[in-house]
Amino acid sequence: MQVTTPSSPPAVLEALGNVSRALRAWQFYPKGHPSRKNSILQAYLSLQRALDGSDLSLVCGRGGFSLPNGEPLQDGMRMTAALSFELFARRAQKITFLRDLFQEDLLGFIRIVSASPDAIQQAGGLARVMGDHGIRTIWANEFDLAAIRGKRREVESRGVVPPGLDEIERGGWEHPAAQELSPTAPEDADPEQALYALLSRLSTTVDEDIYPMLARQGIACCEALMARRELAPVLPLAEILAQHMGDPGRGKKIMGVARFGLEQLAAREEFLEFVLESLGTANGISPRGGLAVMVAGGEAAIQHAVEKMALADTPAVRKKLIQLLGRLGESAVAPILAMLNDKRWYVARNLAAILGDMGSREAVPELEKCLRNPDGRVAKEAIRSLAKIGGPQAETAVIDILRSADSALWPQAIASLGGMKSRKALAVLLQIVCADDRFLQNLALKCDALAAIAMIGDQQATPRLVRLLESRHLFARSRWTQFKIGIAGCLAKLDDSRALPALRKKARGSGELARACTEALGAIERAKE
Repeated sequence: MQVTTPSSPPAVLEALGNVSRALRAWQFYPKGHPSRKNSILQAYLSLQRALDGSDLSLVCGRGGFSLPNGEPLQDGMRMTAALSFELFARRAQKITFLRDLFQEDLLGFIRIVSASPDAIQQAGGLARVMGDHGIRTIWANEFDLAAIRGKRREVESRGVVPPGLDEIERGGWEHPAAQELSPTAPEDADPEQALYALLSRLSTTVDEDIYPMLARQGIACCEALMARRELAPVLPLAEILAQHMGDPGRGKKIMGVARFGLEQLAAREEFLEFVLESLGTANGISPRGGLAVMVAGGEAAIQHAVEKMALADTPAVRKKLIQLLGRLGESAVAPILAMLNDKRWYVARNLAAILGDMGSREAVPELEKCLRNPDGRVAKEAIRSLAKIGGPQAETAVIDILRSADSALWPQAIASLGGMKSRKALAVLLQIVCADDRFLQNLALKCDALAAIAMIGDQQATPRLVRLLESRHLFARSRWTQFKIGIAGCLAKLDDSRALPALRKKARGSGELARACTEALGAIERAKE
């Protein structure tokens, strides 16, 4: 048996995502709506690019697609996982797309999968129904290309060919639930009134046939309102769809329809702008609703939010947008990474901060590049984000800053290494503390390093710090006193009894250093009790 795998998994993910969107569009929109035709064309073109002259075989699972060798296809936006579940629910464990894929075959496949799992099983199963409808270049539950070729010859010999897109749109086919759903309001009704009449029905129905029709009517009302620049009445529908999109109790079909409806709203730039403007206002969208709109809007919505953040006039607006982007999680990491090389320093800095809040290890290599940004504000934010993300690669990148010539970044790197409690950084921090500096021109930097060592809490530093505390100096005595006060504070945090003799000796003197050593003695002795 010959099994084929994709040469470009990202292209396959994009294509399967477009097939998933086409399936939703076919279930969601009425006959003749341009979104049905456009979604089929986009799915077909992207599948052709993904196939690239080869056949494609995939395993369909409850949680997503995988390759025949068992390797899962990772999809951050979960669009392909939704399609895989639809096929899995219709008892398709395998799916094969042939290299000479016909558009009418893809359309027929989507129309068949739009039917309920029970209806497909009663008709003999997905593979049987697809064959009966003349589909030749998509095969369910079959990987063996030799077997597929034999079945294809049998299908082609019957002369049955799936109808084309224009033929279906001109014909009389309609979703069976369309006849069961009476119009909510006359066509000349005010769209705002019609929308409010729909909302209560939409919020309570759990019927998987009626819900798409209600959602479709709601979107039509919203489109009429947005054409009149009346955007506030659209928010209640967005809130309901956001709630249903994340409610497993309503079932996967309703969740998918709700997400698709929200995607239609988020695709409108004026609505997305209104949502972002309304964040945090009394009558604006809720945090959950705003997050759902961003998820539904995908990369385009993220780019819009980033641009708005860059042009925001006030810190408060920027903060709201940064928080919103930060809550998107892993799905937003790739689009944000693609924008991280923005020439505007404040945009790059804010994006670096968001990546730190997300905590994604995927961002570490790009944040390392930001350390070389000519604007120090971007580099410092990248250091803070690397510290938040953590891990060996991030830790090494921050330590390497202390070995570089860019001393302007050293204070931030030292503070971040202390926050990371990086034992790996202890040697380079001690090197800074103990570096020969008779007049203590780098006193502030040495004190920063002492604070970081105290946060790390590694007692290996005690002997060298004790020797510094006991040392004598003729020059810059006031600065040396301040430095030794910092050493005493660090020894107190290290809580090492080996420091007690030196601290007792210094405590017998007078002045600020004696008081600092007395306090350090007390702290260590109390910890031993």
